[in-house]
Amino acid sequence: MYSSDESQQMKLSNGNPIPFQSIIEDNEAGLFYLENDRIVYANPAFVEVLGSTVTSIIGTSIINKAKGEDREILRNAIDEIKKGHSNRFSKDLSLNRNDEENVYFSIHLKVVNRRDGIVEMAGASRDATSRVTKSIKLSIEKSRFASLYENDIAGIFIYNYEIDKIIDCNQKALDFFGYPKKEQFLSKDRFQFVPQSSEYFPKMDLHKLTDKHAERVKKGEAFNVPGIFQGYEDRKFFVRANVIPTFHEYGEAFIIFNDITKSIEADINNKAIEKRYKVIFENSHEGIIYLEANRFEPILSNENALELMGLNDIKEFDNILPHDFIADRELLNTDIKKEDYFPMKVAEAFEKGRTEFEMWARRVNGEIIRINVVFIAENSDKNRPKIIAFIRDITHLYEAQDKLNQKNKELKKYIDSNLELENFAYLASHDLQTPLRSMISFTQLLERRIGESIDDEAREYLDFIIQSGHSMRNLVNDLLSYSRVNTNKINLEKINLKKLLFQINSEMSSLIREKDAYVNIEMVPDSIVADRTKIKQVFQNLIGNAIKFSKEGTSPEVLVTGEETDEWWQFSVKDNGIGIPDEFKEKIFLLFKRLHGVTDYEGTGIGLALVKKIVEQHEGEIKVNSEPGKGSEFVFLIRKPF
Repeated sequence: MYSSDESQQMKLSNGNPIPFQSIIEDNEAGLFYLENDRIVYANPAFVEVLGSTVTSIIGTSIINKAKGEDREILRNAIDEIKKGHSNRFSKDLSLNRNDEENVYFSIHLKVVNRRDGIVEMAGASRDATSRVTKSIKLSIEKSRFASLYENDIAGIFIYNYEIDKIIDCNQKALDFFGYPKKEQFLSKDRFQFVPQSSEYFPKMDLHKLTDKHAERVKKGEAFNVPGIFQGYEDRKFFVRANVIPTFHEYGEAFIIFNDITKSIEADINNKAIEKRYKVIFENSHEGIIYLEANRFEPILSNENALELMGLNDIKEFDNILPHDFIADRELLNTDIKKEDYFPMKVAEAFEKGRTEFEMWARRVNGEIIRINVVFIAENSDKNRPKIIAFIRDITHLYEAQDKLNQKNKELKKYIDSNLELENFAYLASHDLQTPLRSMISFTQLLERRIGESIDDEAREYLDFIIQSGHSMRNLVNDLLSYSRVNTNKINLEKINLKKLLFQINSEMSSLIREKDAYVNIEMVPDSIVADRTKIKQVFQNLIGNAIKFSKEGTSPEVLVTGEETDEWWQFSVKDNGIGIPDEFKEKIFLLFKRLHGVTDYEGTGIGLALVKKIVEQHEGEIKVNSEPGKGSEFVFLIRKPF
């Protein structure tokens, strides 16, 4: 038997172990393997032939083992093989044993492989006598079949490519293929246990590939191939097989294989996952850098990270210190040293698993940008911990946020100012009620007391004071109503709209009669959900304006319509009045804005501002379509509550 040290010698120059060692190392025939003339493997029988040890044989020249003139014959034969003039050599040679005993053996050499100027040959040595020859042949048979049935690690079967038939197999092969009975497997040829096609080998005819395997076996080549076998009930599985010619029958080979389906599928899944991660890594909108944590050296970076830092290649990081990117004014005004900042953040990441921070960074071209950085600790290799850095350019976001903050400050000032104005309007309008009432009352008392003793001009002055007082009181009341719109909370309720509109019509009957107006209500929804008081104010103002701003000599005609959608109630108040010029269509909704040149019409300039505010409180909007001299149409929306 070989010692463990000797077993480790039995390798090819490429480091791979000699295949099927268990089949041939106990063979009574002297078997060996050559690279050119150098012995790289010898079984115990051949070592015994030479009367030596395996450690003293491996690496020596087979030529030196021949005696006398036979040495030159063997040298010339190997030279011819190396030149490619021959692939075989067979001759009786006298071998020189270490114990000086002359032994005459039949030496057979066959080329197995040619690679990079090296010729690999399989060799066999046999005693020249017929008795020994017969003994060796029986030994080969015994060794072959014993190994087949004793091997419980790999699946082994003997296949003859000349007659395309499975000769024999071991139990492990049956287990892998899944056949209950040996006879079922032995009846298969290579076109039955190898599928013709597979999704893993697209556009490849696997049957034609086995034709090439047959050619190699018939040439006496040993080789290793991956592939797919098809077993019982068409179950397919991945294998890695060693194919070794037996040199017993022409075209016959040992096929020794293992089922590697799980490892292949795992590899396929890992590659698919790796591909997905790579796509995400390369196409991420964020810059990603994979760093050596201890030295803060980049290992891997995507294009976004390089572009963000102003670099063209990851190798450019070699010429830049990490803290050279720091341009944060707040950081520079602290006691923290720039070179300590990133190590401090790395330590935080490993303490908490991740850390996130913002800073001003300087790109290579000197441009200053605001970045958001996330460090994630990756500690799978405790000897070489890593950091995954995610970097985003948030300069525009930062600037937008800064502008938004400024706008918020301005808005707050406006809101505060508006609230003060509304409070002032409420207090002023409320406090003005008392002196106005007093002024009107005392003027009327004065007019009654002095009676007919005053002349017409004085009476006209008193009427003017009283009329102005009433106008002032209307203005104060409208201002009070406007100031209450924001302060009074909206109380939504279901309103019978038709009933509400007829009520408004009834309350305005005196104005309608006075102006000889006609108000028509058509196709409005039966009911809506809104604040009753406020919606009433909207319709009162719009219908009242439609009647009031009528053309001289023309009876006012007002049409109120409405329709309903999934989200809105839409209303229209249309008239045939004086109309509105284009330049006033937006201004009329502002407080105290009245049409230029319409001073003959009563009004305070608050009504439409009040309408607009109420509509907006109901999450709607209002607009006007008008043509001077032909009338106006006010259209407004009221959002339905969810």
